[in-house]
Amino acid sequence: MIMDLIIPISFYLFSVCQLTLTFNIDPVAWKNISTPAAGFGYKVVQINSVKLLISAPLEQYKQSLRGNVYHCELTRDRDSFCKPLPIQVPSFGVNMSLGLTMTKDPKSSNILVCGPTIPRDCNTITTYNGMCLEIKNNLQVGSRVPLSLEECPGQTDIAFLLDGSGSVYSEDFNRMKTFVKNLITQFLQRNTQFAITQFSTDFKIHMSFNDFKSNIQSWENKLQGIFQQNGMTFTAKAINRIVDSVFIPGQGCRQKAKKVLIVITDGESTDPHLLPKAVQAAERANIIRFAIGVGSAFSSYDGKKELESIASSPKINHMFQVYNFQALQQISRSLQNSIFPIEGSQATGESIEMEMAQEGFSAAYTPWGGFHVASVGAFQWRGAYQEYTSATKTPILKQSPNMEPDSYMGYSMAVARTRIRQFTILGAPRYKHTGRVEVFSPGVNYKPVDFSGQSGAYFGSEICAVDIDNDSYMDFVLISAPTFTDRQREGRVYVCTISDWSGVVCGFTAEMTLQGDVGKIGRFGTSLAQLPDLNVDGFNDLAVGAPLENNGKGSVYIFHGSRIGISNIYSQRISGFDVQSGLKFFGLSISQSSLDMSSDSLPDLAVGSKGAVLLLRSKPIVTISTLVSFHPPKISTDASRSNIALKHTATVCFTMTKKTADNTKGKAKINYTLTLDVTRQAPNYRAYYNSQDKMRKKTETVTLSQGQQCFDHIFYIMEDPEDALNELSNELDYTFEGLPSSEGLSLSLSPQTPTTTYHPLSFEISCGTDNNCVDNLKVDFNFTGSSEMKVGIDDVLNVTVSVESREENSYNSRVILTYPAGLSFRKFITIQGKVECNSIDSEHGVTWGKSDCTINKPIFKSNSKVFFVISYGIDSKSVFEQMVTFTANASSGNNEHAPGSQLHKVNMIGVKYSIYVLITRHEDSTRYINFTAGKMSMQKHMNQSFVVVNYVRDFNLTVKIMVPMKLGDKYIWADPDVLNDCSVAMCRVFVCSVVMRKDARNSYSIAGNISSGWIEQIGLESARFSLVSSATLYYDRNQYIYFSSDSKNNPPVQTIETEVEVYPEIDFTKEIIGGAVGGLFLLALITPGLYKAGLFKSQFKQIMQDAPGDEPGGDVQETVPAE
Repeated sequence: MIMDLIIPISFYLFSVCQLTLTFNIDPVAWKNISTPAAGFGYKVVQINSVKLLISAPLEQYKQSLRGNVYHCELTRDRDSFCKPLPIQVPSFGVNMSLGLTMTKDPKSSNILVCGPTIPRDCNTITTYNGMCLEIKNNLQVGSRVPLSLEECPGQTDIAFLLDGSGSVYSEDFNRMKTFVKNLITQFLQRNTQFAITQFSTDFKIHMSFNDFKSNIQSWENKLQGIFQQNGMTFTAKAINRIVDSVFIPGQGCRQKAKKVLIVITDGESTDPHLLPKAVQAAERANIIRFAIGVGSAFSSYDGKKELESIASSPKINHMFQVYNFQALQQISRSLQNSIFPIEGSQATGESIEMEMAQEGFSAAYTPWGGFHVASVGAFQWRGAYQEYTSATKTPILKQSPNMEPDSYMGYSMAVARTRIRQFTILGAPRYKHTGRVEVFSPGVNYKPVDFSGQSGAYFGSEICAVDIDNDSYMDFVLISAPTFTDRQREGRVYVCTISDWSGVVCGFTAEMTLQGDVGKIGRFGTSLAQLPDLNVDGFNDLAVGAPLENNGKGSVYIFHGSRIGISNIYSQRISGFDVQSGLKFFGLSISQSSLDMSSDSLPDLAVGSKGAVLLLRSKPIVTISTLVSFHPPKISTDASRSNIALKHTATVCFTMTKKTADNTKGKAKINYTLTLDVTRQAPNYRAYYNSQDKMRKKTETVTLSQGQQCFDHIFYIMEDPEDALNELSNELDYTFEGLPSSEGLSLSLSPQTPTTTYHPLSFEISCGTDNNCVDNLKVDFNFTGSSEMKVGIDDVLNVTVSVESREENSYNSRVILTYPAGLSFRKFITIQGKVECNSIDSEHGVTWGKSDCTINKPIFKSNSKVFFVISYGIDSKSVFEQMVTFTANASSGNNEHAPGSQLHKVNMIGVKYSIYVLITRHEDSTRYINFTAGKMSMQKHMNQSFVVVNYVRDFNLTVKIMVPMKLGDKYIWADPDVLNDCSVAMCRVFVCSVVMRKDARNSYSIAGNISSGWIEQIGLESARFSLVSSATLYYDRNQYIYFSSDSKNNPPVQTIETEVEVYPEIDFTKEIIGGAVGGLFLLALITPGLYKAGLFKSQFKQIMQDAPGDEPGGDVQETVPAE
């Protein structure tokens, strides 16, 4: 079943990495080499210019011989004939599928041919191995590896040691015999013989190996006739008797057989002190021991340790424990698998190793001598490879410690060399059902490349190391996943890097992924081929086979290499349908070398398909350079000839040059079109081939040979006074078609050759009698209506630019303004003249922004001026220097500038940042308090709180709060401190400096007890007073500007007013009338004073200047922290 899986996949999907040619492959087959042999074309190797080796690994040419390698040769008339290479296959090389692997040594040109499917019948198990033959470059068959196949899994002698002690119930003893019967039945058809013994106090042999082989049919009767002995449990004694009396030649034990002892017991031994020596004796006799403990006796520590001492290592594979004899059947399968893990391939209890190795499933020569052969089925199909050096044929086996079973490591293989290290790279396409690539290098453990993508993609089924720059060191490793499906497209190839430091690394990005056409289901990536540099750009290229495209007809894709890697866009797709009708699986394989087989000094590509190999020729490459010259060479600007058609001649020249070093002589058909004044739209163009119909396009078809050929065309130019110096741009566009030569080969145009070119025809420039244009330009600019740039307030900054031409005409004049990051171009407005501007803003704050403006193009006439305004948007979130710089640079196409020219101007403007802060009265502020007249030393609590909210940006803020403290000789507050003179009242200044964060909300409170003494000194029993505190904001006005609706941009001043009322104690009517009159009189007296003192804003500035400690950092009277 396994071979049914591996062979078809390998035959229809995968091919080895190879070396051939690139994009200009002639898609028509030059030669078709075919034979009716089954599988012919699976592998192809070019030996020299006339010989090829082609494998047919499925050809059954004898009953026991499968696989042929054909030697095909081209005759002088270039016909071909093929015959099988006379290879003497050794007798054990049965049906080896010779030619499934075939690879060439690029140094010696020797060829390694492998057949990895040699079956060997070992009783009921069939092993599969392989063999490789080295064919010398003279087609002589060299030595083979390996020299012989792996031996069949060895003979096995199994002895049962049954516990017949009295602790075993009779029905359990019968269950034990049934267990032995079933186990023997499973192994009867293998090369295995059995012995049955019983132990208790005594030891007895019921059936020896001689008894078993003398009458195999009677073993079951002998087993049923065994009766339980009863007695003690002398386990050590019994094991010694097994060693001395059972596993000996006299009892039929075979000398080369593996010895296996199965001990079944229900309790600890009677002679445990003798058990270590008995086990050592069994170990010296190479007896592999399985210990089966039945019952609860082995639940104890000592019981379990005794059972472990009997079992061979590792204990987990050789020790079993069940709770009763009825459960013995439950371990039967596990015991069988431990003895014969793969259908009995070994009798040692070990896992399968090289019995299914299939050596030669892939192979590769090494640059340092020798070759590597992969063994895809080794170690339960984990895979491995063998290193063969040139000095010895004894291989060194290499495997991955972390590979899982059924991973198929070695399905594909590539070797690579960098400047320091040597690499062996193996694909494991079935690792975890997705695929992995393992990287081996002497002395270094590199991380494998795991594919975490689509399940079943077969990642790693084909590997190719690529030298892009042709320096003999590998630059990339290509890994294919040909069954990856995506949007009706099948197959991918991943381009991975290789280095001495990190090994092979795959990014799995779109830029590093190659794919075929959308809608093509074709196993893209089945074959990979490195290609030499055909397009002569200095870098090798790549071919990828997709043999199931177009319903199985197949295709080959060509990809270019470059300085940065391999382009992920193919340059050519060669379809099997175009190559030859009737092809199947074109692209199954690609030749490993690209030799010249058609005698044209160009390499030829051999591509394998089902039953045929197609030889495709590469085409010679040419380049074409174009030149268009005009006569007269300039357009006259003589005013007297205005509105007169001027006759001109355009001479179109093509120069064809060969890029490839071939000996072919070819021609090409050129269809070209010369379009005059191509940048102008009809009817504004100024050049015509015919003045009647005013056609400006002319198309011609010519045949070119190597060298230069020229063709003349008459055309006419109509003067345009408004555009006397703007040059005509003339477009030459052509198509290329290589014409077949006598050999049937056509030329190919290099992809680097432009097929569209532009050829200007300019106007005469009048520069006076000396024919030297000397202009005198003056550039200047200012910031329109702005003395500073207010970030967050102004949306735009307008820059007014003036340019003056003061002497001879200036041609193609321009001004370039640079502006800082944080500004963005919005628009420009021309005030005078003709101006066109394009701007590029700063990129990521690294470069300056640039506005490029043309001035009166094409002629900036003498004694003329131009004015224009450029508007730049101001980013409110940007941070600028305190002064930002703008520059203006003027230039022109004139040969020379006058010494007095002012071509450079630098201006700077200051920057301020907007702030917007609101200061309001807190709702908890005291609005009203009262006192009773005549009551001395009364106190009432009062709180005045301000709330400051910042809305725009972080900045340093100082809040100054002015509070009235004393009136006359009396203190308003019960706990006064140092005061300032506020004219009528004495005041106190509170200064709070903070870093105010954006969206922060700070509270500032003045709280304490108000005394009644200051009211009593007035002498009124009934009155109303207002206590007014004010808060003002201070900040660095050189850096910040307050955002307000008026033009002064002043911050707000907030006041808090608390009403204080005095009323009489007894006679309310009299006191109210008298107090009201007196209160009004006093209020009229003190209100102007309070207003002047700053409580009502008029003298606040002077009070701030006179108050001690009224600046941040000064001798502040008291600082009230924010709540």
